[in-house]
Amino acid sequence: MLVPPSCIPVRVPCEWSLDGNYGDQTPLMASHGISNRQVVIIIQKDFTNIERLLAKLLKAPKSLRRPLDRLNSALWELMDGTRTFDEIVDIMQECYNEDIVPANERCSSSVSQLVELNLVTVNN
Repeated sequence: MLVPPSCIPVRVPCEWSLDGNYGDQTPLMASHGISNRQVVIIIQKDFTNIERLLAKLLKAPKSLRRPLDRLNSALWELMDGTRTFDEIVDIMQECYNEDIVPANERCSSSVSQLVELNLVTVNN
């Protein structure tokens, strides 16, 4: 899915937390609201009756922790509903330079994956 430049990607309400640091937070990152910490998304599992029984027997966890890498953590923090996709790409390029090249394609791919996982919606 190609994300339109003028759309606004927004995180859906879900449980998430900030974990370990990825290094020092630069003033540029701080000015854009990037903490430079790992984002961990916590997804509650929805079991059927049989799955619930098996999960209890096997002591399976009731939630799934999905840690994001450095760039996706920053992207997640930027998708607060106040910026267009184009603005997010510009901020990512400004903060991460060659680490994010090609920024538009990488950000579009990440947003598309998060949309498929029902963790992000794209508003026009």
